[in-house]
Amino acid sequence: MIRIETIYPGEQLSLDPRESAFSHGIGVFESIQITEGQLQFWSRHWSRLSSSVLQLFSCELSLADESASLEAIKEYYLNLGQKDLVLKLSFVVLAAGPILYVYSRERLDTDMSNKLCLDRTYSINENAVYQGHKTHNYFENISLLKEAKASGYADYLRANTKGEICETCVGNCFFLKGEQIITTPAQSGLFPGVIRDVLIECLPVEIRPISMENLRHMDGCFVTNSIVGILPILEIAGFPDESVLSFSKSSAAIINEVASTLKTIAKSESINLS
Repeated sequence: MIRIETIYPGEQLSLDPRESAFSHGIGVFESIQITEGQLQFWSRHWSRLSSSVLQLFSCELSLADESASLEAIKEYYLNLGQKDLVLKLSFVVLAAGPILYVYSRERLDTDMSNKLCLDRTYSINENAVYQGHKTHNYFENISLLKEAKASGYADYLRANTKGEICETCVGNCFFLKGEQIITTPAQSGLFPGVIRDVLIECLPVEIRPISMENLRHMDGCFVTNSIVGILPILEIAGFPDESVLSFSKSSAAIINEVASTLKTIAKSESINLS
């Protein structure tokens, strides 16, 4: 079994800087929503973490590992005494063996903007070795996210090396054309998020590449990730001709319906920690 260690707010973690987990950022993580004591989409997060651990570290997480991890999460949650929080899981392999850290962070972006800006400088490499894995090598994502927020945007909308629309720094994108919901394929280089997978499974979503020109003709947009859930987008700036794509409120009804569907599914796929 793997070793599991919980880190409470205010506690310090000692990590040898010679460990690759520190010096090279070699590790994978998950961010999971806990709302009113409900751990959301646990099975999906654990499955994704297990898949990355197996592929990147050749380490197979067992049912016993999952059970022990859940027990550690429940104990952590009850000791913390908070109903809502962002749970974090980080898996690394140290000299002493594999370890899973259980900790949390404060919620951010309560005043998040509803605007995106195209990032035309730094393309996503759709052929990256770690494509499809949520690794600790997150410096690029966080750096660009901070830059976007400093300019008044919720996030950057990023394209891959082929010029195809991919994702934001920390979320997946869905677009509306009339009543049709469209998202880009995983092969574009995006990280397939849990919420993205849920919506694709439960709604008639069309998956296809979206060019910059295709983007101009979309009628609506929303961004998804496990913490924000669904963020409706009002406009996208940053086109080469300096134009801004604004979305009418007519798309709001569809996005609200999607959000309602997600909320129902989240309840059915949650674990009560209380």
